[in-house]
Amino acid sequence: MHIVRRLIPVLCCTALLAMGPAGCASSGTPDSYKIGIIASQTGPYSGLGLPAIDGAQLVVDQINEAGGINGMPIELVLYDDKGSSTETALAAQKLIEVDEVPALACLTATGLAHSMVPVLNENETPGIVMSGTGLINDQLGKWAFKPIASEEDYIPLPLGYLKDDVGVGTCAGLIENSGYGEGGEHYLNLVAPTMGIEMVDIQHFDPAATDMTPQLANIKASGAESIFIWGSGPAGALAVKQAREMGIDLPIVTTPAQSSPSYVEAFREYYEMEPSVVCIDSKLTMWRQLPDSDPDKQLCGDFEESFSAEYGRPPAMWQAIGAQIIMFIADGFERANPDLSDVSKARSQVRDAFEQTENLSLFMGTYTITSDDHYGRVVPKEVLVTFRDGQKILVKTMAD
Repeated sequence: MHIVRRLIPVLCCTALLAMGPAGCASSGTPDSYKIGIIASQTGPYSGLGLPAIDGAQLVVDQINEAGGINGMPIELVLYDDKGSSTETALAAQKLIEVDEVPALACLTATGLAHSMVPVLNENETPGIVMSGTGLINDQLGKWAFKPIASEEDYIPLPLGYLKDDVGVGTCAGLIENSGYGEGGEHYLNLVAPTMGIEMVDIQHFDPAATDMTPQLANIKASGAESIFIWGSGPAGALAVKQAREMGIDLPIVTTPAQSSPSYVEAFREYYEMEPSVVCIDSKLTMWRQLPDSDPDKQLCGDFEESFSAEYGRPPAMWQAIGAQIIMFIADGFERANPDLSDVSKARSQVRDAFEQTENLSLFMGTYTITSDDHYGRVVPKEVLVTFRDGQKILVKTMAD
């Protein structure tokens, strides 16, 4: 009946609609569930942070319109990380000490989110980190959670495409100098040989770089048959343009950030040059091209319908990330029913609920979290897309 129930099936109807005594705040007790949100509203990663905020806000609005959680609304408390790890850590500290949120999240990029992990653990506050690397999975501690994705899970998808669909045996990596890039390089070197692909060259670029031609020239000279661009900001997308301008017509695969609509719009001509770029992406952006048998097709279709009605445009990968993080937190709040009159107690209750998450199906995967595993993605859901005539075309899913 309500969209939010289709988005978050584990939130039962009675919990969403209940407005009885359990949801009433006593004197001095907060009358809403505050969620701290840190995302790039300015700076180099704003092309990711702003869409993530839109996705998060839509889910909040849907939950509140359906009666809230345990009879109380959700309220987002927003801070701009400005593309800075220092600003991210300071914002996390302020959300904990001043705003006294029971949970918080960083929505934008791996390198920024990692700065929040020690803050969460030192202040015993549960938080979600938007980290794309599995290198941090065993370093999350007792209070940081990462229900997103790890490169070890999805690297086989683009590598399998290069090997089986394109027929290449060698690849060069163009890797961002960041925590995300470090993980990408580690897992590319680990996974590629098991799939029959030799990584013949690795080149690096800074996240704010505007000229990748020296690195691309080295790749061109390496004899590699394909390129894997690994980045989280606009430099990775710019590298596609510069490669094509240099006459490099090798197959190019990229990480999810390069499929961001703002980057695709800016470099469409170069993305569509043959062979057109192939990006890792979310089922959410491609649900119409999924088979009817796909269990996530309805979930994605419902969300796109709501998002398009609200914002006048379809959602993309980072809208899905923002939405999914709120869905994860809301599920934990519903099961924890935390005592907001005691913020320390409430945080422990929410943390415990997160650790009891079981088979929660979201856009980027299905998650079972335990006290020993704060990543817990048991079903990965990425897809590959390419670009033609201004449209995204589904290339391959995890099931293909």
